[in-house]
Formats: sequence, C-alpha cells, structure tokens
Amino acid sequence: MKSPNFENCQIWLCPEGTILNCSESFSSWVGRSTQELVNKSFRTLMTSLNRSWGILLKKGFQQGNLECFLPFDDNDSSSSLGVYLTCLSSPGYTILSLSPALAPHEDLKKAFMGDLMNDPRALANTLIRLQKAESRLSDYISNFPGIFFTQRTDLTFSYLSRGIQKLFPKEYREFSRNGGLFVSKIFEQDREHFHHMLSTNSKKAETFSFSYRVELPPSGQLIYLLDVRTPILTATNRLLGYDGVFIDITRQAIAEHRVSNSVWREGLATLTNGLVHDFSNLMAGIYSISELYHGMVEKDDPMANGLGQIRKSTMQAQKLVRRIIDLHREKPATRAIHDIRLLLKDQMDLIQIIIPRSAKIKTDFGKKPLPAFLEETGFRQVVLNLAINARDAIPRNGKIKINARIIKQGDVMMENAWGGDRVAPARGAEISFSDNGGGVTAEIAEYLFDPFFTTKESSSGSGFGLYNSKLFIEDHNGEIGFTSTPGQGSVFYLFIPFALVDEDEDEEMHEKTAKRATREFSKKRK
Repeated sequence: MKSPNFENCQIWLCPEGTILNCSESFSSWVGRSTQELVNKSFRTLMTSLNRSWGILLKKGFQQGNLECFLPFDDNDSSSSLGVYLTCLSSPGYTILSLSPALAPHEDLKKAFMGDLMNDPRALANTLIRLQKAESRLSDYISNFPGIFFTQRTDLTFSYLSRGIQKLFPKEYREFSRNGGLFVSKIFEQDREHFHHMLSTNSKKAETFSFSYRVELPPSGQLIYLLDVRTPILTATNRLLGYDGVFIDITRQAIAEHRVSNSVWREGLATLTNGLVHDFSNLMAGIYSISELYHGMVEKDDPMANGLGQIRKSTMQAQKLVRRIIDLHREKPATRAIHDIRLLLKDQMDLIQIIIPRSAKIKTDFGKKPLPAFLEETGFRQVVLNLAINARDAIPRNGKIKINARIIKQGDVMMENAWGGDRVAPARGAEISFSDNGGGVTAEIAEYLFDPFFTTKESSSGSGFGLYNSKLFIEDHNGEIGFTSTPGQGSVFYLFIPFALVDEDEDEEMHEKTAKRATREFSKKRK
C-alpha cells in the first residue's frame, strides 16, 4: 500500500455509506477519478485496498462518530505507518477525514520502523510534518506574551525564549552562566520571597506560581513578573531544575494598585471628613472668641493685633484643611470651566507647606484669564505631584518657579523639550515647573512617565506621580513634557487647551467665560 501524498483529505458519505463526494487528493491516492468513486461503497473500497481494514471499519460505522488508525501493513502490530480516520456523523450525511500518521505510541513501540526507510515518500512526509510542527511551536513560543525557560538548581538557565532579550538586551546571555545575576535583578525587597517560594514548593512535581518585581537596566524601571514553574524531579525526588514561563503582569498590577488606592482613599475620606468636622468646630470656637474679644478692645490696645492674627490664622487653618480634604475625596470626576490661574493660586497654600522654608519659590501666572474645561481635583493633584517632584530634586536652598502663559495655535511650546520642540495643536495654557536640582540623565529620560518608575528610595516614591499626571493631561486632550540639563535642573511642562479654542473668537466672549468661571470658583470657596 503506497503512502498518501496528501496532508489531509475529506470524503462525504450518505447514511448508507456510499460516497457522495470526495477531494481530489483522495481519488488520486486510490487511483480513480472522483466521478468513478461517487455512489461507491466507501467500506468496500477501503477493504479492497487493505483487507485488514474491514475489521476496523465495521458495517454501519458511518452512522456514529469514530476515530481509528488504519495501518498499511496487514499485520497491524508491525506497521509504523498508516492513515488516521476521523468520522463525524450528522443527520443526512457523514464527513470522513483522512491524514497520514504514525502508529499510536503503544503500537509504535512494537512496530517495525524499517518500512519508513523503505518508503522514501513516507519518510519525506514524516520529516516535513515534523518540520512544520517544529516551526509552529517556534512561532507559538515567539509570539506568546511570556518567556519560556528551563532553570537549573543553581538558578542558571539552560533555556530562555527570545522574549528575555527585550528585558535584558545586554545581559541575557550571562543568565546561562551566572545564576546570581538573575537574582540580582529581582527587586531587593522581593528576593527573600523568591527564595522562600522555591524552597517551599520544590519537593513535589506540581506547578506553582508567584509574583515579584524585577528591575530593568539601565534605568532601574520596575516591572511585575508572574513566575509559573514546575519542579523537575528524579524518581528519588531529587531536584534537577524547573520548567516554567515568566509573564509580565505590570498592567494587572497597575489595575490592582488603582483599586487598592481607591479603597484607601474612600477610607481616608471617611476618616478625614470626621476629623475636619471636629477641627472646624474647634477653629470656629477659637474664631468666635477671638472676634468677640477683638471687638471689645480698643484699636490701640496691644491685644488688638494679637487677637486679629488669631482670627486670621483660624480662617486660614480651616481653608487649608478643606483643601486637603478635596484632594482625597472620592467623587465623580465632573468637568467644568475653570480659570487655571485661580486654581494655581489657590493651590499655592499647600505648595508653600511642602516646600522647605529655606527654598525660594516664584510664580508668574500672567494677567489674562486661562479658562479650560477640566476636572478640578485631578488638576490639583497633578500640580501637587509636580511640585513635590521639584521639591525632592532641589537642594536645601533651592529654587522653584511656577509659570503659566497663553499659547496660540501653531506656536512652539515646551521649548527644548525632550524628544524635540512641539507645536501647540490649539489655543491653550502652558504651565511650567522649573527647579535647579540635579536634572534628569539621558539614560532614564524615556522612562520618566512609565508606571512604577522612580528615582527615589522605595519608601519615598511609588512611581505613579508622573504616570498619573500624564494620563490626566492626555485625557484632557493636553500634552506633558520636560527638558533637563544634568547638574543644572529640569523644567516640566503642561499644555491644556482652552475651553474656547477658536483663534477668531471674540476677546469679549473669552473674558466673559473666564469671569463666569471666577464667579463659580468664588461661590464654591465661600
């Protein structure tokens, strides 16, 4: 019986088992035309090719679902080659599928493999199929969003798929020779957890998984890896190594971080709302008493100035606490038209608190209104994040400048920014935060707005300040950028389009919009 030259072919049968139609590859294999095969009994045809197949293909087999191996040799125990038949029965017809195959594994152990060598076509088909299978497996591994690995007990790797090159383009080759190198890439606070999970789960050949953070060169950016591995054990339970896969779950970690942060903010809002109520009551009492006594004393009395200062300070204290509450209150992100100048000025009270007294801070918000359609609380958080970054960058007697100016459509903005100058896509406001700190090096510049990236100590920064700022600005159709000179300082820019973006818009309408925003802001603050 000759080996088929097809990879797969189909035959359609009627309920009685006669051929309704078949593919050309099948007719070519049996040596008859398709017209000659129509209305012929499939079982009779197959038994004429090999008598032993009549035992496997019992009468009426087409009326049910069947899968079986049809060996070429009459003695099925010694044949390594054959065809695999799959029968799928449906009301009114049956579909058969034939494909060249090796004998099932158990039968292959007893089969005579010499017939492979005697049939060059069968050998060629087998090699081609193996090559295709290997190629498909290689494609699966290359395109799979993870890194397959085999790791020895000394934590060196005997195999790593190509995905490792994206994470460690210069060091991945050393992982096969230096097990300590991979461990050194694990975030220091997670290394003990890594070793504990290995020692706890390596006594049984059962798959286990855990996650940890890894630092990527050269910037030290953190990503979260899900490590799924299975211990390789001998018959005597001796550990030989691990087979597994690394999966980047940074996005999932970001989502979890946001959920947990949202829960924390809800709890913080509940706590601080109660505290501000009690604090406001205390301040109200102090304010009332100071105002009462201030009205009772003469203007030239030495106590008048002191009581007036107490009254003024209590009012400022209540305002500050309410602004802090606004930053942590979880409420629907409603947008409205706000004058950016007023929001910046109003936020300066908090910024003055976080900036060291020895540092100098200058502001220039211009004289013209900057009306923008934005979400107030989110904008305040962005301003505070950039102010905190500037504070952390400057020396003890450092300098910070916060400026805001109008940018016309088509004007160059964010001058000398990293990645090149930009052109304003619309009329809007450019806000800049300048500092005379250490600056940003070229090696880490491209990672500044990535999540989990921070140059601060792990206890001081989460790596989400600039990332969240970028999301907020882009969600408002704006842009964020920076310029920096190592050793001299940095400037971070925000561009936010105006609520009125038409260059031909009447200036009077522009002023009216800004004044309306100012009135709403004033009502809210009273």
